[in-house]
Amino acid sequence: MLHIFFFVVFLVSSSSTLPLSDFFLFGSENGDSTIPPSNTSVGPLHLPYIFPCFDNNYDKIWINSNGLFSFRRPINYFYSRPLTSLNDSCLVAGFWHEYIWSQDNDTDNEIYYQIHSNTSVSNYTVTVFNKASDYVRKFFPQQRPFKPRMVITGTWYSIGISTNNTNTLNNTFQIVLCTDEDRSFIFFLYHDIQWANPYNRSYYYTEAGIHNSDRNKSQVLPYSGTEDTVKLVDESNVNVPGLFTFRVDADEINAGGCNENITMVSFRPRISSQFGSTALNIYGPCFTNQTKVKCRFGSSPQII
Repeated sequence: MLHIFFFVVFLVSSSSTLPLSDFFLFGSENGDSTIPPSNTSVGPLHLPYIFPCFDNNYDKIWINSNGLFSFRRPINYFYSRPLTSLNDSCLVAGFWHEYIWSQDNDTDNEIYYQIHSNTSVSNYTVTVFNKASDYVRKFFPQQRPFKPRMVITGTWYSIGISTNNTNTLNNTFQIVLCTDEDRSFIFFLYHDIQWANPYNRSYYYTEAGIHNSDRNKSQVLPYSGTEDTVKLVDESNVNVPGLFTFRVDADEINAGGCNENITMVSFRPRISSQFGSTALNIYGPCFTNQTKVKCRFGSSPQII
């Protein structure tokens, strides 16, 4: 019998914050577009490849200025609410707060985004693809080899509070999605988080994590929904302060890291021809090239 293991462990380290040099390339000089201060979102942006998320395939995305990616519609609520209360099939919240966007504190702050495709030969796209591949190999060693076809980056750089021009606190974080159209991964990177609840109102706490309402699946990051969200720079699930990694194409969220207690067994494709002869890719706890996998199909007594 094939057992499925799923247990998430967040590792804490006392190391310094994640430097900007560890972010995926961003900025206008690297081909990024920006969200104008007057806009609450950009989209729908049509994707060159599908992005599988919770066993659904998406071909468009919205980049929301209030700190999240969405795939069905823009998320522009005036009042913040728990991420898990939203009725959306795939939400990726890096630092979701309604008052997240202001250019008044610093002339250099921007929200950058870019959809990188493997059809591009630009140096910055090649660099982004190499970094995404390295992350998957390092934090999901059972997924080797992985060659992304698409990487989506969103960078909130030195972002202040939209209705308080006297507040000089700013936040810098990044959301990265990558896929080969079969497997999908999400990376959260936090460089500097200086504010979480600027008006000390209980209904304005920042949310961070991944949510799917269709299957009632969520993975919230540490301190999400509390005033301690600023501590995300010190937390991690892969022992790199300020970095969180997840695989999200299947119906369960798979945390990064090589540990038999936190990695689940999954397989692709989920559906095949009744005539057989379909190649089955099985992914599981830290598989290596020497790992032997045996399967039993349905109620058959035969193990192969």
